[in-house]
Amino acid sequence: MAQARSVATSLDVPRVQVIAPDHLGDTAVEVLRARGIEARRSDAPGEDVIAWALEDVPSPRVALELADTCARAARAGRPVCLFVPAARGRSQQAIVRAATLSYLRAHGAALGHDVDAWLEAVVALCRFGMPSGPHSAVIAPQGSWLEAQALSIAAEAEASGTRPPVVGKKHETTDVVLYDTSLAPGQTPQLQIPVVARGELGEEGALYGARPALAAIAMLGHAAERIAVGLGPAPADASQTLDIDRERLARQLAKLAPAMRVGDHETKVLLKSYGVAMVRQAVAVTPSAAVKKAREVKYPVELKPWGHDLPTEPEGCPVERDLTSDAMVRRAFAAVLAAAGRLPTKTDTGAVIVREAPPLGREVAVQIVKLPALGWTVVVDAPGAPHVAAAPAPLRVLDAEILASAVVASRAGDPDPDRTGLANLLRRASHLVVDHDERIGKLELPRVVVGGRGARSVVVDAWCELT
Repeated sequence: MAQARSVATSLDVPRVQVIAPDHLGDTAVEVLRARGIEARRSDAPGEDVIAWALEDVPSPRVALELADTCARAARAGRPVCLFVPAARGRSQQAIVRAATLSYLRAHGAALGHDVDAWLEAVVALCRFGMPSGPHSAVIAPQGSWLEAQALSIAAEAEASGTRPPVVGKKHETTDVVLYDTSLAPGQTPQLQIPVVARGELGEEGALYGARPALAAIAMLGHAAERIAVGLGPAPADASQTLDIDRERLARQLAKLAPAMRVGDHETKVLLKSYGVAMVRQAVAVTPSAAVKKAREVKYPVELKPWGHDLPTEPEGCPVERDLTSDAMVRRAFAAVLAAAGRLPTKTDTGAVIVREAPPLGREVAVQIVKLPALGWTVVVDAPGAPHVAAAPAPLRVLDAEILASAVVASRAGDPDPDRTGLANLLRRASHLVVDHDERIGKLELPRVVVGGRGARSVVVDAWCELT
């Protein structure tokens, strides 16, 4: 068994530069010095460990400069420990704020939204070094304060659909073992860190409090994962690993005029060329053709009007659902066109989209947009999440998985959503947009259904904007 990783001695504990507002910076320096760590206030980053605190999410342009500092520190193996208030809401401003924070994370910042966790992350980095990842195990005597807190945190994580810490035993996928100081550390390859209930206990070489300690390890561990896979968005040539139908893509782009809004069906043809999963569908221009398409797609089916100028389904595009017979399809053909204000004429009977009924699951909205200063960004709005999630495009596999993790089960105990399928869908769609930056100005997927266990994740509604 590999030896446990050792705690840094007082001789090799790195110094800390604290860049923070006065009211927080002075306190941080005092706390760190009390923990045996040399710390000083600074106005500009240097070569020491950087503890940076901001009173608000920075503007995108300020974030660009800060990202350079974060990237340099990450490459040196000492990521910037960055405290920033969390981005909340779903407005356009909230989207920009979430995208800004994701940009900093992508460039190696160990980013957190809790002051206590921020300080514990600085202590952990200085005294114990970088963990290999964010997953923790908590080892504590039965009935102890640490076991009680860890069990409570684990229950909260399970209820919210996130990964809980392992409590009571070491685990092969654990990156860090947090242990009660009454126990002697064992022989494990993981980074081992003692935890005490509070600072008054005087344990200089320990983290304080179970919740801040776990959050601190998550901050540093996510930064370690980012450093391992590479900083920033995926490289431009990463799409070469995807199976792309370039002939289909070229044919479809050739049919579409510049500077136009592209409707659902044609946008899905573009997506399909990149292997994005979606509901099977076809366009029909007569009731008889709609019946034929419905039989090919297989009942039950759904019908909606075809057109480039129609609203999205969440915005009110009419859809007839749960159609199980030819007669129902014929009636729905006329109904959706009438609801869209497109009554048939002698020369134009109208057109509809006939599609298979999507699987049951969680619905999320996705947009891929080019934001000023930050560039292409994937934004995921998952119902039940406190805010939108974002990441720079094209997505690395790690970022796609993080975005997909924003989708949780409807209720505690429900099967896990198909996050793997969603991550694959998001990654492929992001490469489509960035690869064809000269033609595509925006991509929106207002309805993505994330299936439950055994069901797939598919695009149900889509549109894009050409430049």
